[in-house]
Amino acid sequence: MKKLTYTTLLALLIFSSCKRDSDFLKETPTDFLTTANGFLNYAQFKTGLNELYRQTRFNYDNRDVSDDFFHFGSGTDNIFPPFDNAGFTDWSLVNPTSGIFAVVYNRHFQMIYFANNILAQTENPSVALTAAEKATVQAEARFFRGYAYRYLSYLFGGVPILEKNVTAPRLDFKRNTRAEVYDFCVKDFEFAAANLPKTTTEPGRLVKAAADHHLAEMYIALGDETHNNALYTKSIEAATRVIDGTDGDYRLMTQRFGWRSNVAGKNVFWDMFQMRSTTSQSNYNYQSGNKEAIWVMQVDKFLTGGLNSTMPRTDQERAFWPSFWALEKFGYSGPARDWMGRGISMVRPTNYFTYVLWNNSGSNDMRNSPVNIQRYFVAPYPIKNGKEDPNYDTTYTTNVTLFDGSKMVVRLKPMDTIRKEWLTSRQDTMERVYPRVMKMGSDWHYAGDPSNGFAQESYAIRLAETYLVRAEAYMKAGDNVKAAADVNAVRNRAGATPATAGEINIDYILDERIRELFGEELHTLTLTRLGLLYDRTKRFGYVVSQNTVQPKNNLMPIPQAVIDANSQAVFEQNPGY
Repeated sequence: MKKLTYTTLLALLIFSSCKRDSDFLKETPTDFLTTANGFLNYAQFKTGLNELYRQTRFNYDNRDVSDDFFHFGSGTDNIFPPFDNAGFTDWSLVNPTSGIFAVVYNRHFQMIYFANNILAQTENPSVALTAAEKATVQAEARFFRGYAYRYLSYLFGGVPILEKNVTAPRLDFKRNTRAEVYDFCVKDFEFAAANLPKTTTEPGRLVKAAADHHLAEMYIALGDETHNNALYTKSIEAATRVIDGTDGDYRLMTQRFGWRSNVAGKNVFWDMFQMRSTTSQSNYNYQSGNKEAIWVMQVDKFLTGGLNSTMPRTDQERAFWPSFWALEKFGYSGPARDWMGRGISMVRPTNYFTYVLWNNSGSNDMRNSPVNIQRYFVAPYPIKNGKEDPNYDTTYTTNVTLFDGSKMVVRLKPMDTIRKEWLTSRQDTMERVYPRVMKMGSDWHYAGDPSNGFAQESYAIRLAETYLVRAEAYMKAGDNVKAAADVNAVRNRAGATPATAGEINIDYILDERIRELFGEELHTLTLTRLGLLYDRTKRFGYVVSQNTVQPKNNLMPIPQAVIDANSQAVFEQNPGY
């Protein structure tokens, strides 16, 4: 949630329920916060729940560190860090001591801890909650607990299930099976789906459709793990409640909308990813007319706590965009300008994304149009009197050594296209110039400042993904006709060539997920859920990733610190690490 007052509240709740030897040692705290005196009414519980929203938001923003974007698919079939000696480019460098795994493991178990404390306090007879309020609080807390276990089990496999928090130190945890964790997630999402509200006036707050969406996916995961085909039918039923209106009025956006819908030459897919101004409503949120938005991570650059870090920006643009603003040899001045953004190439698309993935989409797929993927770069207008001057006549001249060793003099006028054959260094093609996926950034920035003027919300769930989840369930239930219909609901909105029932398989659905959800879904989790990270990377990844990925990478390693701390029982590492 955007209003993040008391975000430190749960961090201060040091819980002690140890038995005392005598009553006079019992304390009744009045001057510091505990679960017992901090959450006594609905408003206070909502403040506590805000910490769970804040923790979740860290999965979509980062610390200005490239590894923090690993779960968007780094080193797989869609993106990779453009440095050959980087983890998730070179999979041999991914191991139990890789710091990012400790970060996400701790983050999601901390969410479980917070959720369990909230759930325990709702049962306190001193709490003033109506039955409806109690059900809603429990539904949100159980959603987040299910969300955290979903993340952990997809990525690491089986982990310890904690339905209640431990009240004394323990060093003997054991891993539950992955199927047991999946089943636990299913129960939490079932409860959340039954008890969350259908609608909310608060942007970003959980609703019934979000729970049913994750429930549909968890039924597939549990069905795959246990070979119980009946669960695919349950997945179809859960996804259908989102799609058919049972859970609320959701639909794919097909007409231009939002505060920049009057910008000529764009399309509805472009509209869905427009960063709001200081005065406009967010194009991302359901409450401002986006009927496709089911759950959106909230960002407010101008509200204390509105960003997860002390940095005055979010980092999608820096992570995903090339640093073409630094191509001084082709007329760029070095500092980034407003329309350029301030990409620093933490990750870049694979050749599979850039060239192959779109072959069966047709020429009218708006997701691949120049509006949404910039594939050609031009020499810029020169700076005169502190700003770009389209009327300033100039010629840029540079010497280029071509791949065959010959040299040529290149002369460019502003707005001339920079040709591919002139990009002759590794830095040119890996960092400076590669397709710029426009939804990961913005062509305008607060105060015209591309370094710190970017603050973009993120889709955690939107309806297009629900269609693709149901398509997977239909396919696994043996109905490729209905699976194709769901895939085509997404493709038809984009103007892509319709898929046939005979084309539908898991590769087709994964390809469509990349086309539609690039930079949105936590793609690594999708691949590890399916056990296909190795296969997809081996076939479609960057060459260094292809050569170093191993079957063991279908699961990530348990952080070594977790294993070392569990000194009184064996905490098994995943095979191969």
